[in-house]
Amino acid sequence: MREDVIVEPLTPRSPALMKRVSWGAIFAGLLVTVVIQMMLTLLGIGIGAASIDPLREQNPGQGLALGSAIWLIVSALIAVFVGSCVSGRLSGGPRTSDGLLHGIVTWSAATVLTVAMLVSAAGVVIGGTSSLLSGLVKSGGQAAQNGDLVSLVQQAVPGSNVLSPTGREPGPTGQLASMAKQNPQLAAVLAKMEKNGGASQRPAERDQAVQILTQQGLNQQQAAQLISQWDQQFQQTKVQVEQKARQVGDKAARGISRGAIMGFIALLLELAVAAWGGWVGAASLARMRREERVVSTSAA
Repeated sequence: MREDVIVEPLTPRSPALMKRVSWGAIFAGLLVTVVIQMMLTLLGIGIGAASIDPLREQNPGQGLALGSAIWLIVSALIAVFVGSCVSGRLSGGPRTSDGLLHGIVTWSAATVLTVAMLVSAAGVVIGGTSSLLSGLVKSGGQAAQNGDLVSLVQQAVPGSNVLSPTGREPGPTGQLASMAKQNPQLAAVLAKMEKNGGASQRPAERDQAVQILTQQGLNQQQAAQLISQWDQQFQQTKVQVEQKARQVGDKAARGISRGAIMGFIALLLELAVAAWGGWVGAASLARMRREERVVSTSAA
């Protein structure tokens, strides 16, 4: 009995749409990106430091800051392109779009790693600053107990006078500043008035300051006039400080806005370069495969 065997030809299956990611290729591209970025950064530091001439240039730091920012962006683009190209080449995907996606993922991993390193560095800086401020506050508390706040402020910031802003000028207000340095009780009363907005906001402390001044040889009218002059100068200084703080805040807000926009543009450029690099790497792999098939067909 004869049986007919029918052999059906196998139809080629399309590549699986899932599990086409090569994390090994992405990790390799990430390493290449980080190392090239480090090398280019060191090269930029070396060239920039050699180009500075503090003896002849009036403001050498300004040009260095601009050049550093430009070199940082250029070096990041170069490193991302090379790393993405390596990732796309090693991905082994059947399509060039696979290499493009591997390049984008490599760039994303490099960006996350960079942000993590920056956050860690910022944490170290903030921790050091907090320790410094804690020590300063502790010293301030001890000085407050000893009644020597004015000397503490003058040691921390030369030329400043928080307890008596009018102490910078000669005359009756300067006399009050000198008396506050010598009398801890008067210094504490003035500090309490400053903390609460001035003599007009704390009439009890104002009367106490006048009483202390009368005990030191001034009459009632002279003591009250001296406190009034001190409070007037304090209010003027307070307004000037507030205006300065507003100006600094406005400048800081503008700087943050400009920095955020520039950061967004830089990341967008890096994304485009990463996609391009991944596509170039995958395209070179596909071209190599075509050449191999042509050679094998010719040999057959």
